[in-house]
Amino acid sequence: MASTKIPLTLLDPDGGWVNAPVHVSELDGLPVLLHFWTMDCEDCAAQFEAVNQWIVDYGPKGLKVIGVDVTHNETELRDTNKVEGFAREHGLRYPIAMDDGSMAKAYGVDKHPAFLLFGTDGRLKNRIGGKDALRRMRAELKKLPGQEQPAPHGEVSREQEDQAAASNP
Repeated sequence: MASTKIPLTLLDPDGGWVNAPVHVSELDGLPVLLHFWTMDCEDCAAQFEAVNQWIVDYGPKGLKVIGVDVTHNETELRDTNKVEGFAREHGLRYPIAMDDGSMAKAYGVDKHPAFLLFGTDGRLKNRIGGKDALRRMRAELKKLPGQEQPAPHGEVSREQEDQAAASNP
């Protein structure tokens, strides 16, 4: 993937957020993982446990994970109560930006779930989606500077990721 710098300023701190807003200044010099999903996507829900584990494994080493809930209709748009309930139900521990679809369009995300990984320089390193996205993204996270492989006891196993991917073709 070409090393394109995509403006993280699309993450509007004054827009709809769940679990606390993120300001672009907080992201300077950090690798950033954007996780695009929708509330009605079973494949997306199958990834939440692994993404939460990545926060435990890689967050202390600098990785910033931001969820992006892409809404599909006007009644969901900016309904923070609905997204907050969904986040609690699924145990989501990372900030979630509520997108009306414009951010997904700007980042070239047309399928859900999708991961976009930005390096410490703010440039897009990888865009990953599909049934083996968890395995592929885990491998990419390990390549980031300072992101050594986490201890096996704290990691969602490859087998668990593969099972989640297989159950969501």
